[in-house]
Amino acid sequence: MPASVPEPQLVGDVLEASLIETASGVALAFGALPPDLPPECLRRPAGPLIVRYAWAYLYRDDLIVPGLIATEYGGMLVGREGWDFALKHSNLHPRADAVGLRSDGKRDQVMLRELDFGQPVAVLVYESAEATLPLARVTACWIGPGAPPLPDLLATHLPRLDRLTNGP
Repeated sequence: MPASVPEPQLVGDVLEASLIETASGVALAFGALPPDLPPECLRRPAGPLIVRYAWAYLYRDDLIVPGLIATEYGGMLVGREGWDFALKHSNLHPRADAVGLRSDGKRDQVMLRELDFGQPVAVLVYESAEATLPLARVTACWIGPGAPPLPDLLATHLPRLDRLTNGP
């Protein structure tokens, strides 16, 4: 009898942060915001946000947040375990499937060989764990006074701003 397929666990973190419009795009801001930040730059005040990490497709202009990796030999890895496996072994297991959520809100299943692991990991921000469409794709983060330590994936894939600049 075949093993049951586990429920995908989208790779991400729950964080207390603000969304800030900067000259170079949208940034996540952690901790206290600078007092001189223009109000029009605040896109979403501090509160719980879901941050998810996504890979680019090779031949499509889209992203996928993986939740499950199914190897060609029947192994099933969910969440961070699947993420780590795909990053380390995508060349050895090109026929393994990634099951997850596309950036347009639709569920998808794609072979690892159809993903572009040469592109930077995308960081997408969602309003809640149930949300399927991201609020924004963030390109940097700002760390203010009182900020907690960043999760390792966020710290690895999101550059830090030295200061918050004026909005667009």
